[in-house]
This record gives sequence, structure tokens and C-alpha cells, in this order.
Amino acid sequence: MGRDVTAQMRAQQAVSASETRYRSLFTRSPSALVLHRRGAVLDANAAAARLFGYRDAEAMKGSNLLDHFGSPEQRQTVRERAAQSERLQVGDAMPAMEYRMQALDGRPIDVEATAVCVDSVAGPALLTIYVDITARKAAEAALRRSEALLSHLFATSPDCLTLTDLETGRYALVNDSFLQVSGFARDEVIGRTSVELGLWHRPEERDALVAAIRRQGSVQAMPITFRHREGRRIPMLVSGARFDFDGQRFLVLASRDVSTSEQTRLEVEAILNTVSLAIAFVREQRIVRINARHREMFGWGEDELRHATLSALWPDPAEFQRMRRQAITRLRHRHGYECETRLKRRDGSLFWVRLQAQSVDPSNPIGGGTIWSAEDITERRQTQQALADARDAAEAASRAKSAFLANTSHEIRTPLNGLLGLARLAMQPGLNEARRQQYLSQMIDSTQSLTGIISDILDLSKVEAGRITLEDVPFGLRETIAAVHHAYLPLAEAKGTALVLSIADEVPATVRGDPLRVRQILTNFVANAIKFTERGSVRIEVGPRGDALRLAVHDTGPGIDVDTQQRLFTPFSQADDSITRRYGGTGLGLSICRELASLMGGSVGVNSAPGYGSAFWADLPLPEAKAAPPAGGGDVLEPLQGGRVLIAEDNPVNMLIAVAMLEQWGLDVTQASDGASAIEAVEQAVAAGRPFDVVLMDVHMPVMSGHAAVRALRERHDAQSLPVVALTAAALTSERDEALAAGMNDFLTKPIDVAKLRETLARYLRRTAAA
Repeated sequence: MGRDVTAQMRAQQAVSASETRYRSLFTRSPSALVLHRRGAVLDANAAAARLFGYRDAEAMKGSNLLDHFGSPEQRQTVRERAAQSERLQVGDAMPAMEYRMQALDGRPIDVEATAVCVDSVAGPALLTIYVDITARKAAEAALRRSEALLSHLFATSPDCLTLTDLETGRYALVNDSFLQVSGFARDEVIGRTSVELGLWHRPEERDALVAAIRRQGSVQAMPITFRHREGRRIPMLVSGARFDFDGQRFLVLASRDVSTSEQTRLEVEAILNTVSLAIAFVREQRIVRINARHREMFGWGEDELRHATLSALWPDPAEFQRMRRQAITRLRHRHGYECETRLKRRDGSLFWVRLQAQSVDPSNPIGGGTIWSAEDITERRQTQQALADARDAAEAASRAKSAFLANTSHEIRTPLNGLLGLARLAMQPGLNEARRQQYLSQMIDSTQSLTGIISDILDLSKVEAGRITLEDVPFGLRETIAAVHHAYLPLAEAKGTALVLSIADEVPATVRGDPLRVRQILTNFVANAIKFTERGSVRIEVGPRGDALRLAVHDTGPGIDVDTQQRLFTPFSQADDSITRRYGGTGLGLSICRELASLMGGSVGVNSAPGYGSAFWADLPLPEAKAAPPAGGGDVLEPLQGGRVLIAEDNPVNMLIAVAMLEQWGLDVTQASDGASAIEAVEQAVAAGRPFDVVLMDVHMPVMSGHAAVRALRERHDAQSLPVVALTAAALTSERDEALAAGMNDFLTKPIDVAKLRETLARYLRRTAAA
């Protein structure tokens, strides 16, 4: 048995379609819509969420609208309105109301709310439409303030202000200043014309004013003469313009009394407020008046200084009395007074001024008053002081450099003389081998000392020229520090000084940075500490310091006073001349450390006091890094065996040393004495089918330089097939850049670092073998 439900299905479909349309209108409406019962939000659209500061409409559901009313009074009003809504039938509306609400972030919002009772799943509820009227309210408030301000300005203005009907010429509004100048009462003026009141001394001036208004619509500072009701003539300057309001045209006039005394006052006022000097008029030792520049310069208002004495501007009362006596003496003899001194601002800060004083009345130089002017010369004095400081610094630097040159000359000659003497001794016939080896070992020590001095000078020149490049590679920090400790342990033990190493557990094993420069800084600190510590201990400490790592070297040496500490990190400086005589050195090491640390983004410093030892530290940003891959095993000489190397060198001694060293490593060495013969040797080797694996090219050679030679070679051989390594005694970055630009693959400085040369050769031999 069946029943026809077609009508029922159609009704349900209609209801569903209606609900879909309602939901679409609700969610897409640009107006803020909120469905709520007694303030509890059942539903809201995106516009409402934006208005009240919610993330989205879903976030607003479940909130309470009462939370968006800031004051208890408003919340009570809303509760009463909600109670009224309980009596509404579905479809009934509530009148619009304006509220001051607040968003979630506390931002105030003005809204106009209109509500209608609707049926919801939860029963009868209010659908409220909120219109954001914040901007309108702000505009209305601004308009009210503007009207109040205009009304206040109109009423209190010292100028005569009038509002006149442009068609009839009758006064509609006048201010108190106009009544005072004209002598009339307000009820005598309103509704009458200026002609009826007899205000014009010259009627033609009125005609000229009216004509100008008709022609231009406004006038500016037109000179006219008003007549007081008692007949007095009053010179005025009149400005005015047409003004339309509510379909009616008016004329607004502003008139100012410019009689002789006022004119003079205005001229003086203009002068005082235009000059760049601070000016004060003093009578009977009291400040009577100051200008605008005085207020700006000193920070005191005129009311604050009126009747005060000039001593209020002086930081030292005794200094003021001394100046006052000098000024009075000069002024009594009808001379002006001038000095440069420091005065005090309102905030207590001091500044330099050039002060001048002149009597107002020469016949009565003291009693007639005095004009004081002050010019701020702080910047000029600072410039003078800066120039003096720069001169002193330049002289000090010159003295330091002279001392440095003398000291460096001694430091260089000492190992050089040792080298020459030891070389002569080593060449003696019949010398036993042990003694010869001793002389040779001492020659190496002297050479290393000389190399260290020259390296310091070159490092400083590169740093100061901004031409030093730091590596940024992973390296074992703990191993680097331990290596420095191990290297200096014998020296410390020889002096009877304990050398202690302490590395905090928080210090990572591997960091990113420049291992060579980190070691250079630490080495300098350790070497100095051991040098200056006669007894006691030297302690190397490494630990975290904020985002950086602190490398510190503590010693129990003599300590350093504050004045000396301030110049320790300055180039060419040592504590004093006795240090140089006793310990040697160039005075460059610490300044290089400072510059290197600065390049790394870190800093260096010292904590010390005489008799309490010293602690030199470097805070370096060395971020933790993954461990560097271990170096390949095997004999480091293995990849060199059988390699073919061409060396171009014009110095026979350098050639002799280089060839001997390379052949010891199992390399097949060919020699060339200049760039041209090097090119010829390369081409012959290629033609014979036995090309060179690496070319070591001196840069400065006769006939053809290394740069010219490599440029010629690069026309026929690329950098992959023919690696060329530059050799030069010049260590400046510009030399390196020039060599690489010419086509060199790499760059080594003389004296050649044996380990670095071997590593460089191995790298290029592997590359050519792989190719």
C-alpha cells in the first residue's frame, strides 16, 4: 500500500533551497552579521569576524558579545536590550542603536546595531547587523573639536575678526577685539554696516577693499585706517576672503592694529626671531626678554627666565661672577664685551658659546640695560679639538713608527747577522758533522725568526688595506688549541713556567672558521704570556661566551696598567721602550690579532692590573660544524712520485733549493730561467708527448715575466690541462689577484712553506692524473 509524498518532497526541497540561499547570503554579506541568544554567538559571518578581530567566523562562534563592551554601563544597557528581545516574536525588529565596542585586541570600534528576531535551531534568536561607524564617529568628533577650536580662536584672537553678509554688508558676527578697537558694544554692531557705524576714516579705502574682494576673492595685509567711535584714527592691516555657508555668502575679515608702537614692536620682534643668535635683554641684572633662538638654544621658556639673573645659565657661580666683573668694567668704558665660555641648558647639559654684550644706552651703560647675544660654537670647538687630537695622534703615530722602524731594523739585522755568521762557520774546513748540524739548525731558527717578523709586517699591511681573505671551513678547534699548547710546552718548561690547558665541555670539537687565523691569534697570546712571565704559570682557557667562544690566556706576569692597556692593540706600540730592549718584538702582533678578530666579527681585549698578571682574550663567533672528513691515508709523497714539474726561476739559489726539494720527493724536474724559456719548455714537452703535470712560475723574471708567460700559455693550454702555480716574494692580496687574473691556478709566497707546497703539488698531480 503506497502514499503519494510528492508534495512533501517538494516542500522539503524548497526549504533546503531556502536555507542554502540564506546561508549564502549570510556568509557572503559584506555587512557584519551575528546570530546570538542573550549575547552568546550561535553563528557569525566573515565580515563580523573581521570587525571584532577573530581569526575567522568559526573562531567567533561560542563567544559572548558582552565581552566586547568595555564599560559596565554599556554591558548593563545591552543586558536590558537582550531582556526586551525575549518578548519579541519571530520577524519583530529592534530599533537601531549605537555602541562603543572593542575588538579582541582592545581596539575601540563604534558600531550601529540593528536586530531582528529569527527562528534558529536553538529557538528564537537575534540576528544583529553591525555597521562599523568608527570613521564616521571620528570625523564627527574631529568636526566638533574643529568647531570648538574655531569658536575659541575667534573669541580670543587679538586680531579684530568679523563675519559680514556679503550681499548687505551687515555684520553677522564680531569678536571682542573688534569691539575694543571700535569702541562699540556687540548689540550696536550686529545687523549694521561699517558705513552706518562710521568706521571708515577714508571711504575710498572701503571701496578699494570691496573691489579687491570682488576681483580676487580675497585680500592680504591691506593697509587701512579705522576710526574709533570717539574719533581716534587707528592704522590697521586687513586680510579677508569670501566665505560660502549654507547657500549664503559671507566676508571674513581679520584686522590688526599697526599703530606706531605696535609697528615698532613687530619690527623688533621680527629681527629678534630671525637672527641665528640667542638674544637676552637684561635690565638691573634681571632677564627681561629673550628671543626664539634663545629658547631653542637653552631650552627655557621666556616665562621661566623672566626676572631671573644671567647666573641661571652658568654652571659655575664663581665663573659667572668673574665674567660679570670683566663685563661691567668693559661696559662702563663704553666698550663691548666678548668671551668664549661654557653655558648650561635647561636639561643641565653644557655647551660652548661665543658671548657678546653691548649697552642699550651708551650714556647709561649699566642702568639702561644690556643686550647679550650667544652663538653656539660647540661644533667649532669640537672640530678644533678633533684637529688637535688628530695632530697629537699623528705625532704619536709618527713617533711610534719611528721607534718601530728603529726596532724592526734591529730585529731584522739580528737574525740576518746570525745567518751570515753561522753560514761562514758552517763552511769552515774540517768542521765535524755534529757542529755543522748545530750551525745549520741555528740558521733555521734565525730564518724562522726573520720570516716571522716579515710576516707580521705583511699581515698588518694586508689587514689595514682590507685585502685579507678569511677561510670559512670546518676544522677541529680542540686539536688546533691542543697543537698550540703542545708547540709551546717545551718553551714554557725551559723557562720553568707551567703551561696549562683547559677546554670547557661545551666547546664543540668541530667549528667553522679560519683555522690558520684562530691559531695565529692564540699563538700570539701564548707566546707573549710565556715571554713576559718570569715565574708562575700560563693558563689557556677556552669556553662559551654568549654566541661566541672565548679563547683566553692567563698569566702570572707583571701585569699592565690602564694607560698601557689602551694602546696595546695599536700598531707599532709596546708597553714601553724597556720591553723592546728586554724582550724584542715589533709591537705588531696584538694589533694584527685585533684586526683579525674584527674581520671574523669578534673582538679582543685584556684584563690586567700591575702585580696581578694579565688575561688576554678573544671572543670569536665560531659556530659548531659537522666534523671535517678525515684526510686520506697513505704516504703523502706517494702522489708526487714520477710527477713532471717545470720550475721557472731566475734566482740560482732559489732554483737550487727548489730542485733539490722536488727531486727528494721523487719528481722529474725541468728548469727554466725566465718566462720565454718556460714557454719553450712547455711546448717541447707537449710535442714529445710528455707534458708537465704542474708548472711552478716565478712572477718577477727577466726577458719575460711570469704574468706574460702564463698569458701566452693560456692561449694554447687551459688551466685544467696545464696547472700553473705562481711563486713570489710579494704577499699582498693585489699580487695574488694579479696572478690569478693572468691565468695562474694558485699562488704561493716565498719563503715557500714546504708543507703547503707539497700539498699543492699533490692536489694538482691528482687532478691531472684523473684527467
